[in-house]
Amino acid sequence: MNKRFLFTVLSLIVIVVIAGGAIFLAKGYRYQPDTGTFSGTGIISVSSIPDQASVYLDGHLTTATDDNITSLPPKTYKVRIVKEGYIPWEKDIEVTQGLVSEIKATLFRSIPTIYPITYSGVDLAVLSPDNLKLMYIIPNGLEGGAVAEKKSGIWVWVMDNPGGIGLGGGEVQRQLVQSNGVDYSKASYRWSPDSTQIFVDLPERKLLLDINRLNDIPRDITANYQATLKSWDETENKNKLTKLEQITDLTLRKTASNSALLKWSPDETKVLYKSSDGNYKLNDLSFKRNFDLPKASSYEFLPDSKHLVMLEVAEASPKPNPSGSPVPSTIKDQFTPVRISIIEIDGTNKAEIYFGSIAPEIVVPWPDGSRLVVISSLPTQTASEPNLYGINLK
Repeated sequence: MNKRFLFTVLSLIVIVVIAGGAIFLAKGYRYQPDTGTFSGTGIISVSSIPDQASVYLDGHLTTATDDNITSLPPKTYKVRIVKEGYIPWEKDIEVTQGLVSEIKATLFRSIPTIYPITYSGVDLAVLSPDNLKLMYIIPNGLEGGAVAEKKSGIWVWVMDNPGGIGLGGGEVQRQLVQSNGVDYSKASYRWSPDSTQIFVDLPERKLLLDINRLNDIPRDITANYQATLKSWDETENKNKLTKLEQITDLTLRKTASNSALLKWSPDETKVLYKSSDGNYKLNDLSFKRNFDLPKASSYEFLPDSKHLVMLEVAEASPKPNPSGSPVPSTIKDQFTPVRISIIEIDGTNKAEIYFGSIAPEIVVPWPDGSRLVVISSLPTQTASEPNLYGINLK
């Protein structure tokens, strides 16, 4: 009886020790040979787009994405993700006892593909407020006779269709109005707040275009265009105030409201603004974090709301003008060397993807984040005219 009781007690003790040890290990505690003690550990969960990239931890090849790196003593690790053909990703990641530090890295091509979107020339391009439509002008005087003359005028790309530009997968390219002798490059343009109409301000008349059809006879609103623009102003101001109310920090709301530049991320959880000292700042409203961004000429959000397109414009050399009279401005006159990079919203992981002469006002992210659209040209006889070009990012 005594032996049976003793055996039962010993069995219970063994079970408790094993169960306690299993719980101890499950919570991440490991024996540390360097200190001779048990201490808690953490985990790094790492994934990437594209996947199967090599993961280096403090300079040592550890695993490949997508995977978990377990039993890590708490400290800050230098994580580097590398894949052939892509710009490496690198960041300091803090590992905390009992917690999982998650990494979702997007890798961008080290040598992006650049390809033409238009072939007939482009004089101007304006992006819609919803960032899904791009209006552009094909100029007059094209080579190719009557067929080419019919192509000149105002066009629109609708970018929210599957497949996108150049993939033949359902993109919409629509002519809004033919030139018929009118030089639309001399006009100024404005999209309606709902991105369904375009106001065309010509020297001699004012037009309103419907983007969903060919405007055979453009609607002339010269007599009452002020009322249309006033209505658009009121709508835009109302939309701006509605968005600003999402900022609960009153000091930040005032700063953003007074900023000369204010941009919202596509998911409306982050706000990009320019401070009074001319520097760019980004506030993540979800996590209440503020980031100082590197100096740049301008920034645009990528559709994932996790990355920014960073433009660094070189100083343009003044064009000679012996007569002293104004030099006619064309889109090609606006070309200047521009460095295009992608960075994360906290200002880290700058990935330079393009450097060349473009019109810096038009760098448009495609809605799925797979490419950028720019206006540029090539130094050849057949490709010297400005056109829309795509730059693949992924």
